[in-house]
Amino acid sequence: MLNICFMGNPKFAVQTLDVLYNDNNFDVKLVVSSPDKKRSRNKVSPTEIKQYALDHDIDVITPASVNTTEFVDTLKDLEIDFIVVVAFGQLIGDILLEAFSDRIINLHPSILPKYRGAAPMQFTLLNGDTKTAPTTMLIEKGMDSGDILMQEIVDVDIKDDYYSLEEKMSELGSKAIRDTLINFNELYANRIKQNHDEATFTSKIDKEMGRIDWTKDSFTIYNQIRALIDYPTAFFEYEGNNVKVLEAEIVDSYEGEPGFVHEANAKSGIIIGTNDGAIKINRLQFPGKKAMDTKSFLMGNDFKEGISL
Repeated sequence: MLNICFMGNPKFAVQTLDVLYNDNNFDVKLVVSSPDKKRSRNKVSPTEIKQYALDHDIDVITPASVNTTEFVDTLKDLEIDFIVVVAFGQLIGDILLEAFSDRIINLHPSILPKYRGAAPMQFTLLNGDTKTAPTTMLIEKGMDSGDILMQEIVDVDIKDDYYSLEEKMSELGSKAIRDTLINFNELYANRIKQNHDEATFTSKIDKEMGRIDWTKDSFTIYNQIRALIDYPTAFFEYEGNNVKVLEAEIVDSYEGEPGFVHEANAKSGIIIGTNDGAIKINRLQFPGKKAMDTKSFLMGNDFKEGISL
């Protein structure tokens, strides 16, 4: 049985922890997560990973830094064999790298060396990629630059949004981590060095990235909507309100200036021009209101046709 220290924070990491916790090949000795903080409605709450650990009586700590002698000593006392890192957020420093050389394994949801950094799944969708991969890798000093242990290419469906892609990658990634740990010696012997010349990097997602520019082509706008549905959510301005777009589709049978509102009625929905066609909005949300499908919204609210946004 392998003794595991698991480091992670968000929902994406929960399935991997769950797989390891419920597998007799592993003993999850310790979970490490970020400190509690204010989240929705200013309520202080733990990360999803910490909550899972609490619910399953797994020892959990939330250190300000894992790069300390005290933390390394804790892991040695627990006789940790591997550290598994999934969306943890803290950089792993020299003291931990030296103490657990080639025993710190990370799950990264992209075809490394493509999309290193903070938002690989969002950029997979933003760029309209049709392939991605959960990648297990060794952690080293660089940003997602360690040797690849396992990488399984999977399809990205044109209807995938961030939520569905996250679910798919979480499921596949959890299995990849399990298989990597069980077959570690073989995979380590055949590990693949990344070609750093081919590396691309993702930036953090900020609110302004959600603003829709109707002068762009329909495919770009559609990808923006599905990639940013979790945060910040794609939006456009209408009569002084930032209207969130939660679901949309491309329609090709419209011509006209970008931003022109071709249709806005309960039968057709809201159809807005782009530089090569139009986008039909299927679900939206006005400030302070509940999210609604567009046709239901238009049965009780007005949205002007024939204007330019």
